[in-house]
Amino acid sequence: MLNNLKNIKLSKIIFITSLLFIASCSTSFAYNNLGWLSSFWIDDYVDLNKSQSKQLKAIINDTRDWHREVELPKYKADLLDLRQLLNNEADTAQLMDKITQVKQHWRNLLLHTSAPLIKLALTLTPSQRSEMVENIREQINDEIQEHASLTQDEHQQQRLERQLDYYKQWLGKLTSEQQTLISQANSEHTPTSDLWQDYKLTRLAALEALFRQQTLSEAEFTQQLHTIITDREQYMSNELRELNEQNLKAYAHLLLKLNKTLSAKQLSHVNEEFADLVGTVNELIME
Repeated sequence: MLNNLKNIKLSKIIFITSLLFIASCSTSFAYNNLGWLSSFWIDDYVDLNKSQSKQLKAIINDTRDWHREVELPKYKADLLDLRQLLNNEADTAQLMDKITQVKQHWRNLLLHTSAPLIKLALTLTPSQRSEMVENIREQINDEIQEHASLTQDEHQQQRLERQLDYYKQWLGKLTSEQQTLISQANSEHTPTSDLWQDYKLTRLAALEALFRQQTLSEAEFTQQLHTIITDREQYMSNELRELNEQNLKAYAHLLLKLNKTLSAKQLSHVNEEFADLVGTVNELIME
């Protein structure tokens, strides 16, 4: 249950992170004013002219309305399914199926927005295209430098602290057995940060090469940019894909182990967390 929710809420990979980790008092406001759409491709990386900004605003408003109507009910269904899987003591295969299903939400968002974003990208001048590529490259390099500032042991310790805080949020006070299970799983987790950075640079190189081509037809440009936006795995190494799958299975195994250790009080705490999340999604759907 908990790690399935973690996979629902992976930052910058699945939208529900932005939605459900926001303080409840400001969730509706935040949902209606999120910058997630504009920032994941254009607005944070290039200065747009007045016409382009108007075009982007229309994309954001349309996507937010579509997301509320079409996607939020799917999130609600996933939350209810996850709670049922927990209560019915799901097996690893069931949890992995749900993880795969949940990951599709991010792809749904990309598929919905790809066409209007590509139309916007077609309006970018050569100077804007260069600015966008360089700003993305600078961000990736900053991430690489920040990661390199800590040793592997320090990264592992930080990750353990985040994991413990996360499970405390869902379970309340952890038993020594639960802390041991979480610590052991953390030590067995295979780091993939370097491979993720390689993936980002590979994907950026594809974008840069596309932007520099002068002889492509609009149809060819559209097809290639659609692939860059929507087909992330094409730019991942086999090693990264395999390790992602391995780490996800490890999360599922940890979840099953923790599920067997829950006290009645902890189970009640978990169900309250689920109820709060479902209530939040219901409120946003009804707005």
